[in-house]
Amino acid sequence: MTQYAYFFGCVIPNRYPGIEYAVRWVCGSDGFNLDVEDIEEFSCCPVPGIFYSSDKRTWLLIAARNLTLAQNERREILTVCNGCLTSLLKATENLADPKNLGRVNRVLSQIGRKYIGIPTKTEGRRRVMGPVKVRHYVDVMINDVGLETIAERTRKPLSNVRAAVHYGCHYLRPTEKQTIDDPNDPVNIDLIIEKCGATSIEYEDKLDCCGAGGGVRSHVVELANSITEDKCRKIADAGADCIVTGCPFCLLQFDNAQKSFTKEGIPVMHISQFQAIAMGVDPNSLGFDTHHVSVHSFIRKLRGT
Repeated sequence: MTQYAYFFGCVIPNRYPGIEYAVRWVCGSDGFNLDVEDIEEFSCCPVPGIFYSSDKRTWLLIAARNLTLAQNERREILTVCNGCLTSLLKATENLADPKNLGRVNRVLSQIGRKYIGIPTKTEGRRRVMGPVKVRHYVDVMINDVGLETIAERTRKPLSNVRAAVHYGCHYLRPTEKQTIDDPNDPVNIDLIIEKCGATSIEYEDKLDCCGAGGGVRSHVVELANSITEDKCRKIADAGADCIVTGCPFCLLQFDNAQKSFTKEGIPVMHISQFQAIAMGVDPNSLGFDTHHVSVHSFIRKLRGT
């Protein structure tokens, strides 16, 4: 049985604890009973849109420290955030370069750490090492849990719900070398939604950015919100009851930006929250009260009122 380590990143614990609750419930004994543990020493991934763009050496060092924590526990990292996936996955690729690895390990040695990777096989007396595996929550749901199991555990099918999936840029292209879905025609979150009994709708420019990527939200908020407004208009035109994403930062943008151009807004949630509802969890326990856009319209739809 695969062993994982939770990596929630920064946005979830600080902004949307309901996502953390949903992930723990879905992965825990009441859900799919995965072998997942916390590693308390995990830090920021760090954020790819800021650290990687401005100081690659510091970025790689911080990411490598996180990787050593999972390495020492012989666990795969289970990320619940697109940005964390990109940062940590890209770090494993950079650390395959002996120069980068040597430079990082010289600094890590000052705190008693060393990145070597995970043994993958033995050739004679020599152990062959591979990178620490970094997995996205959606990847684990699709490839380790499986769609049929997701369908079997759906106790309250969301049969009257029309959901608009937003994948997010880092999910589609986490690195130059690796992908976890077809970047031009992704299907994984759509498939999970369908197994929860709901309808995943198509809409214009589905793969466009939420508006926040690349530091745009931090530096040109008007532009970021304008991009979000355009995407929300297309989602509304398609008749969506909610927006479902696998990225808490994309969720943050949809949830915050909508208050700048509409009074009502389209409820937005993480795929784990959507799954938890379909598996029988009371929506009132999933932290929706911390969202800026009310989910009352979504809950009314669930209750058929």
